[in-house]
This record gives sequence, structure tokens and C-alpha cells, in this order.
Amino acid sequence: MSLGKRSLLVKLCVAMGVVALPLLIVILGYVLPQLREQLREDRVRGLRQAVETAYGVLEAYEAQERAGTLTRQQAQTQASALLERLRYSGVEYFWVNDLDTRLIMHPHLPAMLGKDLKGYRDVRGRPVFVDIVTLARAKGEGSVAYEATRPGSPDPIPKESYVKLFKPWGWVLGTGVYVEDIDKEVAAVRRRILLAVGGALMLAVLAGAYVSRRVVKPVRALADAANRVTRGDLAVRVQVESTDEVGRLTEAFNTMVAGLREVVGALVEAAGATAADAERIRTSAETLSLTTREQSESLQRTAEAVQGMSARVSQGAEAARTAAATAADNGAVAREGGTAVGHASRKMVEIVEVVERSAQTVARLQASGRVTGEMLRLIQQVADETQMLAVNTAIEAARAGQHGKGFSVVAGEVRKLATRTRDAAGQVQSLLGQSEADTAAAADLMRQGTAKVREGMGLSSAAGDALERLVAGVREIGAHVERMAEENTRQSASGESLAGRIQALSVRSTESVAGVQQIARSVDDLRARASRLKELAARFTAQQPGDTPRS
Repeated sequence: MSLGKRSLLVKLCVAMGVVALPLLIVILGYVLPQLREQLREDRVRGLRQAVETAYGVLEAYEAQERAGTLTRQQAQTQASALLERLRYSGVEYFWVNDLDTRLIMHPHLPAMLGKDLKGYRDVRGRPVFVDIVTLARAKGEGSVAYEATRPGSPDPIPKESYVKLFKPWGWVLGTGVYVEDIDKEVAAVRRRILLAVGGALMLAVLAGAYVSRRVVKPVRALADAANRVTRGDLAVRVQVESTDEVGRLTEAFNTMVAGLREVVGALVEAAGATAADAERIRTSAETLSLTTREQSESLQRTAEAVQGMSARVSQGAEAARTAAATAADNGAVAREGGTAVGHASRKMVEIVEVVERSAQTVARLQASGRVTGEMLRLIQQVADETQMLAVNTAIEAARAGQHGKGFSVVAGEVRKLATRTRDAAGQVQSLLGQSEADTAAAADLMRQGTAKVREGMGLSSAAGDALERLVAGVREIGAHVERMAEENTRQSASGESLAGRIQALSVRSTESVAGVQQIARSVDDLRARASRLKELAARFTAQQPGDTPRS
């Protein structure tokens, strides 16, 4: 059985045990070991004080030796005899050995006096006197722990000793105490502590039993009253017999029961009113459900009509976008034509420039032909004059006779050259005349071509202006069509948004119908719960003793 199912008295006892158990653990596991260590340290200090007292005896006899009153042998013998008789705590004694581990004085080992004790070992095999001499040589004094037999007892027991070196004689003075005595004191303290703790626990248990009975009785009364309330008796009241926490709990319980009576009465009235209100709400919900369903159907039809209109507007917007695209294409073609006309105009300007330069060249050729004709006429004149000179030369050579034959030959050749020159000049003159006629005709044709090209340039400029006006018109038409398409698109989007909103409103209306139906079902559930609440409230008897039952 778990602790939660135990009685209050058992819980109090367990609580006191839980408090006392750590206390016992601390006492047994920490306090008593600390006490034992403290007792050991106190014993060691007591042993040191005892050794210091016996040390004073050795100092006194050593002072007599230094004063010459006694020899060293006499002083040592008298000091050993005095220390052998010296006791403290009734039975504790001293012993003396030298630095060579020879036993000088021991009241319980007379047979071993003067013997070397290097081979002496305790039951654990420890060379006790060797360790004592080592400690005395190293520190001069200190404590030594080993195991030894108590006089009159064959069993070895732990012993704590204290030794001190008396340097003038080379003696090691020591005394010890058996640890068994410390253990006995610790055991006695443990028994006293356990008896005290046990007695305190017994008193706590008795006090807890008394207190728990004083607490359990009213708590049991409260438990009985609570069971009666559970069974439906709200007329119960617990007698308050104290002013402590249990008394305040009792008063709070009585106040709670009184409040519960009021709550139950109010619940009975509220349950009846809730059932009536639920019936009215159910009727209103049915009417609201019918109206909402009709509104939802009407909104659905409106949404379908708006969707159809939006579809037609969307088709118009698509057609407008197509027309805008076609207008944009025509505008592009017109712009390309305008560009071609512009290029043709620029080419015609270039042709006019070329023709004008050609006309200028022809004019220069005509001028050059005239200059060439003048030069040919000059050449013909020179040829005529040369021929006349050749004739004159031939006459003069004939006159010279034999000496003029060479001049006659030269004159003949000159006459031939002049003849050929005149013939060539005549041919050139004929060709130059023909060239002048042809050049004049070409110049006339160029002047006519330039006029025609200028007329073509005018027509091209007019065509370019017309094309620019056509492109501007097409662009304006495209912009109007584009705006119309955007406007149709916005109208279509607005129609679709309106249709979506109407559709959403229709869906919400449908959801409202479902919600109203859910409200109707909830109202039915509420009416059923109100009836159930009224039945449950009727289980409680909320009348005070002596009250008349309500109708």
C-alpha cells in the first residue's frame, strides 16, 4: 500500500522517521568518528603532558649530575627507579630506551632490561622500537601508533604512545595509552546518544499520536460531511471546535457548502430558464436558416449573371487588345515605309549633288575644249608658219648649192613635220568639235535630270510627310484602342472581382446556413444539457433543517 493511502498518524510517524534517520546517519557516520579523533588527539596531548612531567624528572637528576652532587650512573639509576614507580591515571606507566634500541627501564618487562630491541615487532610485524628511535633522532619527539599487549592480557590491542629524546643521556622517554579505552569511551557516548535519540523519538511519536488524534477527529468529521455532500445532502454542517488551521478549514467547508446551496438553487432556476430560452432560440434559428438559404440562392444566381457579363467584357477586351496589336503592326509598317522614303529622299539629295558636280565637271570640260581649240588654232598657225619657214629654207639651200644640201634635207623634214602637225591639228579640231557638241548635249541632259530629280525630291518629301501623318494617326488609333482594351480589362477584372465577392458572399451565406443549423443543433444540445442539469441539481437537498420544501 502506498504512503498516500496510509492514515495521518502513520504519515506523521514516517515524517519523524525521515527527520530522525539523517540525524542518526550524521551522528554515527560523522560526529562519532570526529569525537573518536578528538579523544585520540586529547589523549596524545595528555601523553605529551605526562612525558613532559617525567622529562622534568630526568632534567632534575641531570642537573644534579652537572652540579656534581651525583655521578651519571647514580643519577640515571635514581631517575630510572623514580620513573619506574611513577604512575598516572592509576595504571599508566613510563619506559626508557636509548638510541641503540636497548631497553633501559620498563616496569612490566624486567627480563628485557639492557637487551637490544631491534628485533622486537608487534603483531603486524612493525619494528616498534626501531621506529621510536628513528622518530626521536629525526624530530626529537612525537606520537607512535602500534599494537601491544596489556599487562595481564595475552591479546594485542592498538596503542598510542608519545616519546621524547633526552639528549644529555641519549635516552628516549615514552608512555602510551591503549586505544581500547578510547573505543570504550566512544561506545559509551554512542549508547548515550542512541538512548537520547530513541527517547526523543518515543516522545515525538507519543506527541505526534496525541496531536494527530486531535487533528484526525475533525478531519474525519469533515470527510464524512464531504461524503454526505457527494450523496446530495447540502444541509450538512460541521461543528467548529477549535481556532487552529483545522478549525479554519471547518469554517471554510461550512461556507463552501452554504455557497454550494445557493449555486444549486441558482442552477435549478437557470436550467429552467435556459431550457425555455433554448426553445425560443431554436425557433428563431429555423426561421433564420430558411431566410439565409433563400438569400444564398439569390446571391448564387446574381454571381452567375455577373460572371457571364464579366466573360463578355473580357471577350471585348481581348478583341480590343487584338485590334490594338494590329494597329501597332500597321504603325510599324507605316514607320518602316516612312523610313524607306526618308532613305530615298536622302539618296535623291545625294544624286542631285552628284549631277550638279557632273554638270560642273562638264562645264569645266567645255571651258577646257574652248581653250584646247584656241591652242589647236595656234598650233595650225605655227604649222603654217613652220611650213613657210621650210619653203624659205629649201629656197635658200638651193641657192647655196652644194653647201646647202643639208639644210635642204632639214627643210624637207621640217615641211613634212609641219604637214603632219597641221593634219593632226585638223583631226583634233574635228574631234574637239564633236566633243563640244556631245558635252553640250550631256550638260543639257544633266540640267533636265537635275530638274526631274528635284521634282522627285519634292514628291518624296510630300510622301514622307503623308507617311508621318499616317503613322501619327495609326499611333493615336492604337493608343485609343489600347486604352479601350485596358478599360475593358479593368471592367472585366472588376466584374470578376464582383462575381468573386458575390460568390464568396454566397458561400458565406451557405456557411451561415450551416452555422445556423449548427446553432440549432447546439440549442437542442443546450436544451438537453439544461434538462440534465436540472435533474442533477434536483439530487441535492439544499434545504436547511426546519425549512419548508419549495413547491
